[in-house]
Amino acid sequence: MNIVPIFRSRRAEAAARWAVSSVPAHLSARGLAVPLWAALLLPLAALLPLLSPWASLLLAPAFALAAGLRLAALGNLFLRPAPPAPPLAGSDLPTATVLVPLFREASIFPDLAAALARLDYPAHLLEVIILLEEGDAATIAAARSTAPAHWRIVVVPPGRPQTKPRACNVGLALASGELVVVFDGEDRPDPGQARLAAAALAADPRLAVVQARLGCDHAGPGSPIVARLWALEYAALFGAILPLLSRLGLPFLLGGTSNWFRASALRAAGGWDAHNVTEDADLGVRLARMGWTSRAIASTTWEEAPVRVGAWLRQRARWFKGFAVTAIVHAREPRRTMRELGAPGFIALLAQLPVALLCAAAHPLGLIVGEVGDPSGPLAALLLLGYCAAVALHAAAAPRAGLPVWLALLLPFYWLLHWAALLLALSDLARDPAHWRKTEHGAACRHPFSAGASTPRMLETESRGPQQL
Repeated sequence: MNIVPIFRSRRAEAAARWAVSSVPAHLSARGLAVPLWAALLLPLAALLPLLSPWASLLLAPAFALAAGLRLAALGNLFLRPAPPAPPLAGSDLPTATVLVPLFREASIFPDLAAALARLDYPAHLLEVIILLEEGDAATIAAARSTAPAHWRIVVVPPGRPQTKPRACNVGLALASGELVVVFDGEDRPDPGQARLAAAALAADPRLAVVQARLGCDHAGPGSPIVARLWALEYAALFGAILPLLSRLGLPFLLGGTSNWFRASALRAAGGWDAHNVTEDADLGVRLARMGWTSRAIASTTWEEAPVRVGAWLRQRARWFKGFAVTAIVHAREPRRTMRELGAPGFIALLAQLPVALLCAAAHPLGLIVGEVGDPSGPLAALLLLGYCAAVALHAAAAPRAGLPVWLALLLPFYWLLHWAALLLALSDLARDPAHWRKTEHGAACRHPFSAGASTPRMLETESRGPQQL
């Protein structure tokens, strides 16, 4: 049996101390406290039009921006994608470090090892660092017995907050690669993703990060409806919205995995904020404020969607809480943020953060405005436009991800779950902004997978149509 040594050292302890304060205080959620009354402002603001018809004028610009983004993304689906950067010769490939933070993931470790073994990249240029938590004996044992001998297994010294970004920062301090990528334990990246990312970053010195698209490989017929709707959301987000923002050169919120960074830019930004539970979204904003650009690439990483409503609620509540924290942090100095991002970039981030949260909070209003509001008024018209744009966007994105179009008709019911998750997120925000609601993996029935497995069928379907993210 292969036994891989566990890496512990004073250097890791120093990295753990740096990990919690790597981001400057004015750009970090460190020490953030949000009173309950402040957390409730969002749903109250969304329901203002029920109290006064004049209040609808405050929400109309937000709804118009949300509808405009969806309509533009829908149009972008039918445009020819930009060609990828020319591939690099083997001698020009940079070194790369893969960071894999894990917690209570012993059951999926063999699948992870097989997935990373499929990456088409020279072994001597690819460093893999597995980041484990003290006390997680089962995952540590699985890593020692399953990981290839050349991987580095690092046990992150104990400390608070115990979050994924804190672990990633420890890995960043120990990484030696010119590029750094984060994968989650359940990820199955496209084998050619590393070379595609390296070529894109080499072609544009202003580029800090490229984001691969994320998809679900177990959302076929017979799978739970919540998993299929989750997959549909990802098809619209990574298949249309992010490619649009990428094409326009506008900043976008990074996904929590499969983002390939230029290591120098990542370190200059201070790495990830250990106190933000959507560290990916926050990092995308900070990099943009520093003048770096982000881009989407046409490569897929297959992920595991929640298969139970309870698991979905916990995951989405963490995302919503992190989006709210990110919005609060970057609204501390709004003029400075707007100056650093520029007006178009600032508007793009408004659409992805506060406006998106406001739309989730306002969904009950959308269902009842015809009963107690003015169905012929401007707000009702904007709500209807937003709903139609969202359904049309998801319907157009569905076939490109191997999903049925009719799923898009269920979105108004699905958005009620969003509203419930937002209320849970706001409760968490008031109690503990840095509390991490862990998503358990290994519950889905995924296709058998091994180091020699073929590309999933959904990816083959995508390759026959227009390339998109």
